[in-house]
Amino acid sequence: MNSLKALTVIFMFFFSLVTFSSGDLIVDVCRTSSNFKVCVNTLRADPKSPSADKKSLVRILLQQCLAKTKSIYNEVANLLEQAKEHVLIQCLQICKENYDLAIDDATTAIKDFDANDFFGAKISASAVITGPDTCEESFTEPPIRTSPIKSKSEDLMNFVDLTLSLVNQFSN
Repeated sequence: MNSLKALTVIFMFFFSLVTFSSGDLIVDVCRTSSNFKVCVNTLRADPKSPSADKKSLVRILLQQCLAKTKSIYNEVANLLEQAKEHVLIQCLQICKENYDLAIDDATTAIKDFDANDFFGAKISASAVITGPDTCEESFTEPPIRTSPIKSKSEDLMNFVDLTLSLVNQFSN
């Protein structure tokens, strides 16, 4: 009877040392992100996620930052080709240049992350936000124009913020 009590106490002790885990790494990783739902949906949509470890999941998010940035860059390039108004052309040119720089920053963030330079990855990923931010700012200067990509720029900035919240876990 005493051995049963001892086993119970030992079991309870070890059980109390185990950190809570849902058994779903995607949920566990995204729980600490700035946007749980977007994080989970993005990772579940990637076919590499089910077999990925925590670092690989964050890398997938960094790759999505790059893909989203390239997509917006391409949209800006198309809009620029169609634009007729001088002010709109100027704003879109600023956007194109800044999204081009953001693509470089996102690419560098992935390279740094792969090299375990988490501080560098954090700096480069943070710099991605400058692209859409500067782009949108150009539309607020007189004469004010409505940005045709405002919602996509805002979505990208929020997505980069989400990704940074997870990259930061590696740099501490």
